[in-house]
Amino acid sequence: MFSRLIVITALLWAGMILGISFLESWVKFRAPTLTKAIGLDVGRTVFNSFHQVQCILLMVIILNSLFIKLTVINWLIVGILTIIFVLQLVWLFPTLNQRVNVILAGRKPKNSHAHKVYGIFEIGKFLVLIDFSMRLML
Repeated sequence: MFSRLIVITALLWAGMILGISFLESWVKFRAPTLTKAIGLDVGRTVFNSFHQVQCILLMVIILNSLFIKLTVINWLIVGILTIIFVLQLVWLFPTLNQRVNVILAGRKPKNSHAHKVYGIFEIGKFLVLIDFSMRLML
């Protein structure tokens, strides 16, 4: 039962990444009446809420993993997932938040690769979640 809950949670999380990071965040800037400032503010709000949900999903995975016998590889995958999420939460998201604040204040932010790194981490997190789910289903 616990492994099924982990698989469901991981796939739900992966689906949320697809919907929020790979769809919503891109599509909203194509809306002709949405200003960049509003789009950035909405994005910041969405990702702040998404981080809270991701924290819960990660805790569900970790807590349920304690009740089943995971392989070393699977524990490594849980660790990688945790590291990626923590880096996004404590390093990249605050950096991107500061950039939004600068833009909303009418200034140009310094060049940064934070957004690209965040995106790479989202892709990595998605792939890790899919791989982890498949390993647990076999």
